[in-house]
Amino acid sequence: MKLIQSLLITLLVVAVSCNKDKFTTTPQVKIKSISPGTVVSGAIITIEGKYTDQEGDVDTALIIRKYFNGTTETLVDTFERVPFSGLGLPAKTRQADFEILYEYNTQNTGLRIFSGVAKDTTAAIGIVFIDMKGNRSDYQETDKIRLIKP
Repeated sequence: MKLIQSLLITLLVVAVSCNKDKFTTTPQVKIKSISPGTVVSGAIITIEGKYTDQEGDVDTALIIRKYFNGTTETLVDTFERVPFSGLGLPAKTRQADFEILYEYNTQNTGLRIFSGVAKDTTAAIGIVFIDMKGNRSDYQETDKIRLIKP
């Protein structure tokens, strides 16, 4: 009898855990990587990540640039909003990998521009996805990269 109860409990736990939906109404973002670690003029900065959203109604990516002097933030720039269509993903996508590209200090490729700095500095890029109902993902930030003065 105890064996049957144990089996039933085990089956119930497995059934409930397998039935869990990894999508939520609030967008979920995870940054996988940023490269290169040291950026010189003309280099392409690549941010790779993935996201999920239950309704597939992500509308905007809010990009936050943070600049550091050692470990102290010296400037936070939150003025960049990218329409979701600008990420090259089809509408109503519930789950996908994404890539955001910047060209550092030059305008040769037609990519978004990441302005040069007045002196060598460290930076990180944060991302928040916002859906059509105003739900915001948690803030996710890249590792720090080194920007070399042009």
